[in-house]
Amino acid sequence: MQAVPENTQVMDTVQVADTTLSTIDSLQVDTTGDVSGTLPQVFKDAGTLVSEGRFSEAGNDIATQILIWVTDLAPKIAGALLVLVIFYTAYRVLYNLLRRILRRSNVVQPGLQTLVLQAFRLLSIVLIAITVLQTIGIDPAALIAGIGVAGIAFGFAARDTVENILSGVSILTDKAFRIGDTLIVNGTYCVVENITLRTTRLRTPKNEVLVIPNQQMANEQILNHTIGGVLRIEIPFSIAYKESPQEARRVILEITKHDTRLMEDPEPQVVVTSLNDSSVDLSLWVYVENPKEERQIIYHYTEAIKGALNKAGIEIPFPHIQLVQDKD
Repeated sequence: MQAVPENTQVMDTVQVADTTLSTIDSLQVDTTGDVSGTLPQVFKDAGTLVSEGRFSEAGNDIATQILIWVTDLAPKIAGALLVLVIFYTAYRVLYNLLRRILRRSNVVQPGLQTLVLQAFRLLSIVLIAITVLQTIGIDPAALIAGIGVAGIAFGFAARDTVENILSGVSILTDKAFRIGDTLIVNGTYCVVENITLRTTRLRTPKNEVLVIPNQQMANEQILNHTIGGVLRIEIPFSIAYKESPQEARRVILEITKHDTRLMEDPEPQVVVTSLNDSSVDLSLWVYVENPKEERQIIYHYTEAIKGALNKAGIEIPFPHIQLVQDKD
């Protein structure tokens, strides 16, 4: 195996050192104080010592200068930590105070309260970070300018997130629905559980959580069962043509009495909705003040109607065809 000349090894080491120094120059952080040279200059001097084969002196010089640099920077780091503790404590106090004020407010709805708190948290974090960087000696403006290109690329990548945030603000200001409202979204009955900066979270009767991006939610056709106040619930049923709608009405209205969930004004009604080929279709109309009871009331009266009609001997038809043959 051919041996590599010692001079070649030294030259390669010098080239690596020069490359490292050029990289460190671009990352130089301005520090003030009685420090004998900046950190990049230390590495330059060490590179010179390495090129001369004085490896032990180069290592000692680097260790000494780094210790001096860290010692000079230590007060700034301690000051930054103190600033962080003070500002974070102030942030937590103000955040809790703002949350209590919003919860006692009758004007700001819960969804908008969440948005305000999230915006306050984000703004506070940015301000604390800027203050800490300035305490250490780093210029935030220069740092932001340095990552400007990356910020533009990130902006394109986060376009959907920004659109969802704007849609969330639109939802909260438009007040099309609020937390706790009962909705029909794409044929799914659900209750609004939370509205965040990016998504709207809905809970279904199965206790499933449906998460929809705010941009999509803002463009959906939504049926709100809460915003109008009193809700009319319709439970359809059918009887045979031979039966009397008046008798069916009397029987069904009887089972609605003494149900405290139902409003007395407007009172429950039974109306004929259509005349089908094999049945007379009717519907029980009841009115409630609490839309969250809608599904339970529908399930209850769907079963109660069948039991009441069977007990009264009123036939509930099923689809069939009746053929009549004329005699010649």
